[in-house]
Amino acid sequence: RHRGSVKVFNLIKGVFKAHGAVAIETPVTELKATLTGKYGEDSKLIYDLADQGGEILALRYDLTVPFARFCAQHNIKNIKRYHIARVYRRDRPVMSKGRYREFYQCDIDIAGEYESMVPDAECIKIVSEILTKCELGEFKVKVNHRQILDGIFASCG
Repeated sequence: RHRGSVKVFNLIKGVFKAHGAVAIETPVTELKATLTGKYGEDSKLIYDLADQGGEILALRYDLTVPFARFCAQHNIKNIKRYHIARVYRRDRPVMSKGRYREFYQCDIDIAGEYESMVPDAECIKIVSEILTKCELGEFKVKVNHRQILDGIFASCG
C-alpha cells in the first residue's frame, strides 16, 4: 500500500474507534452459497473459486454480508465494528470511472437493537468527521430518506 493510503486508513480507523467501534476481520473467501442472492443483479460479479476440499467458495464482494454471517455464527446481538479491506468484483474495469476488480472498502457497521435512527445519524456524523479530518475542503452530506431525517431531528431535540 502507498504511504498516503496508510495515513488515510489510520485516520479513518481513529474516527471509528472514537465512536466505540472494534475491528473485526472476516475471511477473504466465503462459501458461495452465503454470497449468492444477496446482491441481486450484481451477484453475477462475484468471483467463484473451488477449494481442494470440494467446497464452492467465492471472493468477498463486500464486507457487509461476511460480517452478517459472522454475527449470526457468533450470536452477536449488539456491536459497532469496522473493517477496511480489499473486496473483489468480476467486472470490466473502467479506471476512468473508478471501477476496479479489486479495491479497498471501508465499512463501519452498527448492528443490533438501538434507539430508532440513532445509528443512522451516527454514521452521517462519522462520514462528516472523516471528511473534515481528511482536509478535502468544504463538502455537503446530503440525505434523501425521510425516516433518517426524522431520526436526526428527533435525536437533536
